[in-house]
Amino acid sequence: MILKSIIAGLVAGIVTIVAIPAFIRFFHKAKIGGQQMHEDVKQHAAKAGTPTMGGFVFVVASLIVSLLFAVIFGKLTAAFIIIWFVFAVYAVVGFLDDFLKVFRQINQGLTSLQKLIAQVVTGIIAYIVYSHESGANFLNVFGFHINLGIFFIIFLVFWLVGFSNAVNLTDGIDGLASISVVISLLAYAVIAVHQNRLDVLIMIAAIIGSLLGFFIFNHKPAKIFMGDVGSLALGGLLGIISIMLHVEWTLLLIGLVYVFETLSVMIQVTYFKLTHGKRIFRMTPVHHHFELGGFSGNGKPWSEWEVDFFFWGITAAGSVLALIIYLIQN
Repeated sequence: MILKSIIAGLVAGIVTIVAIPAFIRFFHKAKIGGQQMHEDVKQHAAKAGTPTMGGFVFVVASLIVSLLFAVIFGKLTAAFIIIWFVFAVYAVVGFLDDFLKVFRQINQGLTSLQKLIAQVVTGIIAYIVYSHESGANFLNVFGFHINLGIFFIIFLVFWLVGFSNAVNLTDGIDGLASISVVISLLAYAVIAVHQNRLDVLIMIAAIIGSLLGFFIFNHKPAKIFMGDVGSLALGGLLGIISIMLHVEWTLLLIGLVYVFETLSVMIQVTYFKLTHGKRIFRMTPVHHHFELGGFSGNGKPWSEWEVDFFFWGITAAGSVLALIIYLIQN
């Protein structure tokens, strides 16, 4: 089982490595503008014009490879189809948002409402298929199973939308989101192996392989960014995998960094409004806070690599803790 998934990951990684340079050349040849940079983070100024939407490549590579291997090994299960579907549709939503920004020069891209509607509808469809196939509406809260009944649909939609946008917020530094998600997916790979779920493992392995291939071009100094097409898809993916493996609670630890990033924005906005302009963080999402010097009054700005390793370390620690608790319970 593990060997089959490793092969899927290798194939997806090779496809991504081969395709990304051509994608970058297309952007340069067409003289298409890249992703806009935060003016407050001066070390990002040199990145202006860097091609974006690289997530399109690793998403397509992993979708095709995972589907191919699922068919070959007879693992085209309901769980695989639901994960594949959510990953694909969330990628489409991100692609449309990126396309409007990059190719149509519409700075806003899709409106927040348009993205939310698309994400919610996708979650509802996923729930309908999930409920029809399994009939399970149990939420796993640290090993305790709570029957939510029809209200499970609310949780599922909230989980997918929440983590989709959380990973999107995390994607602000070279390599941060890509390797953070790889670490998170490795944890879910362990759980999938423990549950003997080759269907889910194939999907996980293909995406890990494609993300590692993408990281070759995405680490500092990044030659390409993933864009919303990648980050929105990856967040939705983590949410639906945790549900398909019936270990929803684990994402609070495995996805600790994404939760931290989201909370930093919520805390900053709330505090700013309540205090009429005061801030807790220098800038949010919180990875920018560390780039600008952290909590110390005269703190030295962190390099992107320092921020990367710090946040990857948090993701790894949270993932290990989640696995320890999971294995003890099972």
